[in-house]
Order: sequence, then C-alpha cells, then structure tokens
Amino acid sequence: MKVSFVGNFGGRPEVVQSVLGKITEKVEPTVLFDIADSQRLIPALAEAEIVVSHIWKKDFPEAPRLKLLQSPAAGLDLVDLPSLPRGVTVCNVDGHEQAIAEYVLMTMLALHHRLVDIVNGFRDRSSWAGGGAGGGPTHGEILGKTVGIVGYGRIGREVAKRAAAFGCTIVAANRSPIADKGEASEIYKLGELDRMLPRCDVVVIAAALGPETRGLVDAGRLALMKPTALLINIGRALIADEGALYAALRDGKIGGAALDVWWRYPSPAEPNARPSNFPFHELPNVLMTPHCSSATDGARDRRLSGIAGNLDRFVRGENLTNVVMTT
Repeated sequence: MKVSFVGNFGGRPEVVQSVLGKITEKVEPTVLFDIADSQRLIPALAEAEIVVSHIWKKDFPEAPRLKLLQSPAAGLDLVDLPSLPRGVTVCNVDGHEQAIAEYVLMTMLALHHRLVDIVNGFRDRSSWAGGGAGGGPTHGEILGKTVGIVGYGRIGREVAKRAAAFGCTIVAANRSPIADKGEASEIYKLGELDRMLPRCDVVVIAAALGPETRGLVDAGRLALMKPTALLINIGRALIADEGALYAALRDGKIGGAALDVWWRYPSPAEPNARPSNFPFHELPNVLMTPHCSSATDGARDRRLSGIAGNLDRFVRGENLTNVVMTT
C-alpha cells in the first residue's frame, strides 16, 4: 500500500516518523514537504493510494489510484474537495479539543486577571501595583461570567465543560440543531447570533470556516458586544473581519482578545511573516500565539495515533474513523 505524506504539515519529519512508528501494517511511504516541487509531486500523487495531507489544491496533478485522503488537521478549509478524484474517502483527526479548551480557559484567566501585565511589571520594573499589597487596580475573575461559544462541536463542548467548572454560565450558537445541550443553558441558531452576543462576557470562536461563517464576526456584531467583553479565536481567522476586529480592540470597543489563528501565515519566502495586515502586536489588550493552542504532547500523540490507526484500518479493509465524506 503506497502512502504519500504531503505538505508542510503531513510531510513534517516528526509527523512522518511518528505515524510510521505507530503503524502495524506494511506500507510504502513517500514524503514531500514542499508542494511547489512539481517534479516530485506528480509521481507522489500518481502512485499513492493514501495521501496524508491537510492540503489539496485545484491544480494538483492527477491521482488516479487515490482512495483515502487523511488530513492531519481537523479543518479542511485548505482542501479543494471538488478537485479530488471520485470515490476518495476524506478523514480528519480529533484528540486536540482538550488542549484547545485548556488554552481557552488559560487565556480567559490570563486576560481577566491581567496576568501578563502584572508579571511583566513586577519583573521589569518591580511594580507592586497589582491590586494587592502595593495597591493599584484590582483585576477580574471569571466566576459568574457568561461565555458564548460560536460553534458547539467537540472543541466548543470541551470549552463548555471547563468553563462551567469555573462557575461560568454557558450559551452557544451553532449552524445545525443540537439535541444534547451539555453544559449550555441555551443554544442559539447561528442566525440568532445577534441575540447572543450582547449577553456574553467572553465570546469563543470555535467554528469551522465555511460560507456561513466567513466574515461572521464583522463590525456590526463586534458593536453588539459589551465594551468589557473578550474575544477568543481558536477557530479560523477569516471568521472575524480583520480590520474591524483590530479597530474594535484599538478603540476600546471590546475589552481584549486572545488570537491563535491568523490571516497571514509564514512561507518559505517570508518565514517570519507578521500574522496580520494590521499591527495587533502593538495592542496591549491582545494575547497573540502562533496557531499553537493544540500543540501539546498529549494532543500530538492522540492525533498521530488516530492517523496511524486509520491507515492500518484502511489497509485491512476495516471501517475508518473521523470520516468527513466520500467524493
């Protein structure tokens, strides 16, 4: 069984080595990190029965033998599904939702408690003005806060569990109907988001990117939020309007943000690219991280074990897990 590990995620050495180390069935691997290398991409796809990649472009060469596209990521927004050959099963991964939920709670706590400012002030200037022994303004807490989750899937539910344990009230908005509300006190339709936002002290974007969610959080919806509210985006950057979010944070229209997903990403030509066309890095009320909320040891092991397990199941002709669709 021929397997091609393709792209800057699927073709990472640590991904390839870990997956191959976990597989029990015999496969013939090919690795291609740089998808711009067409001389190697053509034969890699021509022979592959399985491709491990989070990318599939419209102009990719033909893959006549392909039967399984196994993404090492949860989101499929970089996969051009219509250009896949007919009869290809598309799978993604899970196991990262616990790590991302911890990130959400961590940033909620850090922003409410002004942790970064207080730590840096004490470390750099010996400032005791943290609201305690040395006076200064007190900081917040998340007890009793209302957390609104946009996208109540696996990640959203894990966030809800943890926030509820801290004494938060949970509301959520989702594209499809929800039978089991879990920790949420109320579930809104996505079209009713304007009703939910004014209630929230924290808004967590945990939705996938699609036609219904692209640009969902625009200037009008940001204006509906409380001026003290926080926005945490671990979904996709394009769900929020880049310029409108920057302006709202700069002008104090909302209280702050934690952003782990971005509008611009590094490339071989620009490995240290700024993540936005706007200077979010200059705003003191923003926590910025380089799309790493899921990058824990545990999440990595769960995801790679899931990929290896699916490859083994495919070779044995068994049912696959995390099937998104078959083309």
